[in-house]
Amino acid sequence: MNDRWCRPVRAGVGRRIDPVDRRERGSAMIIVILMGVVFTALAASLMANSVSESGRSGLAVKRTTALAAAEAGVDDYIAKLTQDHTYFQHYVHPGEATRKDANNVTGAAGTTWTGTTTWTYPNGRDAWRTLENGYEYDLQITPPTAGSGVVTITSTGRKTGSTTDIRRVQAQVRPAAVTDFQMVANADVSYGSSATTKGKIYAGIDSSNIKHNIAHNGVAYGDLYAEGSITASPTYKNGAKGYSSSTIRSVIPSPVNFNTFTTSLVDLNDAAKNGGGLFLDDSTKDGWRLTFNSTGTITVAGCKKNNGNHLAAATPTCTTTQTVNVPSVGAVYANQSVIVMGQVKGRVTVASNADVIIGGNVTYVTPGVDVLGLVAKNEMIVAQWAPTTLTWYSATIAQTGQWRSWSTDGSHDTLNFFGSTATNLGGYMGMFNTRNYTYDQNLLFLQPPYFPVLEDAYTIQFFRELPPS
Repeated sequence: MNDRWCRPVRAGVGRRIDPVDRRERGSAMIIVILMGVVFTALAASLMANSVSESGRSGLAVKRTTALAAAEAGVDDYIAKLTQDHTYFQHYVHPGEATRKDANNVTGAAGTTWTGTTTWTYPNGRDAWRTLENGYEYDLQITPPTAGSGVVTITSTGRKTGSTTDIRRVQAQVRPAAVTDFQMVANADVSYGSSATTKGKIYAGIDSSNIKHNIAHNGVAYGDLYAEGSITASPTYKNGAKGYSSSTIRSVIPSPVNFNTFTTSLVDLNDAAKNGGGLFLDDSTKDGWRLTFNSTGTITVAGCKKNNGNHLAAATPTCTTTQTVNVPSVGAVYANQSVIVMGQVKGRVTVASNADVIIGGNVTYVTPGVDVLGLVAKNEMIVAQWAPTTLTWYSATIAQTGQWRSWSTDGSHDTLNFFGSTATNLGGYMGMFNTRNYTYDQNLLFLQPPYFPVLEDAYTIQFFRELPPS
């Protein structure tokens, strides 16, 4: 045996290190150091991103909550309006900036308002109402103009005391109106299988406290509201729903009361007689014919009955008395019946202390800009002597009577009605063989002046976010 194979070798003593092994160990050390640098940089980057995201998230929360605070101001003001439709004339809201009118009357937040119906905010946003979450809002209000129910609410939201991350919104709201409905009736309402309704339909409670029903066999694009029941099998489109006696109070807080529509007649009478409108009253005449002209005028004629027949039964004898501009206040009132026809330019409501009679086509020069309201204390009647094919645009109310044609003899061809109808005792149009009823969607945004509103309900007509300045 060779001794050199048996000699023990002490570790680390006399051992020769291979240069290749030395290089490998050095490379491994460099790799470890480089990986440490990479991981350190990655950790720093992740931490920086986390801090940045946290900042962005915090900013987003502030902005979102500031917007919610601004919207809370709008909601609270609408709540005040549902309790008092003229709240803006009586009070300065607790979160509203200081007002000042032309007579130097001022009103601070939360006080009674004794000034005029127009004002400014000379101090800007100087009244903030704090919410429970540590945010606050400030309000500025623009009241409605004559004949309009639209109130403009501008609300600014922010974190309490902050001067950054401010959000500002503006809403135009109005009382829910009868013109929001295609049909409002204190009677049963019925539509056949071929009918398509585009607006909301309401069947109310009559003076005998009878709850009325809707029978709809066709297609409904608007909600159906019945104080009684909804019968037949309507096909609902565009998210429309039906509400009967068990569910209607969740959407219409109180039944529609036709007796409240008298307020509209009183307001129209006053505006026509004392506010610059057109007031007609002559007991020697049986009625008035109003012919609307595309130039924005009305040709007025006094009328006498034909052989003692009702004005709607036979063509009356009418003599022109004057031609006037459509009143800027939008109010025309007659103590006698009125006959209406022509092409309307402007915003106007015609009211009669008796009947309103449709004697010819009634259209608009510019749909969506021009609008006509017709209010009859008694009945809304299409004359027997009207054109065999009749086109009729308007929002209508028959306060105590029916919405109807003079006869049911089928002597006429086609009725094309575009608008909304409110009738106390229902109605019929049997004089026409074909009857097309279309809800005028423009009425959702453009109501006739002085038209009655529904209690306890407001509609947001317009909503937008404004720059924070």
